[in-house]
Amino acid sequence: MALIPESEDELEDLKIRVSEVMTPNLISVEPSVSVADVAETMDRHGIGSVLVRKDEKIIGIITERDIIKRCVAKIRDRLPREVKAEEIMTRDLITISGDSDIFEAAKMMSEYDIRRLIVVNSSGKPIGIISMKDILREAPHIWFILSERLRMAKSPRGALSLI
Repeated sequence: MALIPESEDELEDLKIRVSEVMTPNLISVEPSVSVADVAETMDRHGIGSVLVRKDEKIIGIITERDIIKRCVAKIRDRLPREVKAEEIMTRDLITISGDSDIFEAAKMMSEYDIRRLIVVNSSGKPIGIISMKDILREAPHIWFILSERLRMAKSPRGALSLI
């Protein structure tokens, strides 16, 4: 294979699919679980988020950021053990197909200002989760490319000459 792909097929072979770098083990909690229990679950499993499920259906996600911003910083009159997961979870889940390229995942994370995406199969069933950390471990150059594109898009002229 040449250094520069000569065909679309060769370019397709270079893609790193989301399913190749995602975490397949989904940890979930019930909506009625306390935020304290959510934090304990995250700590026990060494993860930064948990899914919220009701009757085997994923209805939300809670991240460390959610706990800080929506519980600790906002609900000051109640302790985390008194706040339920459903009160602070993000309900509008953003998903990506396991067949998608990790560059597309990074682009979505940047656009939505999130650090994780739920990975789904062709039926829409959650099969894993991919984080920006997973992407950067596999392809650290992606962050540089995205940040440069954002910088150029925000510049007064829309783009800068690199020559």
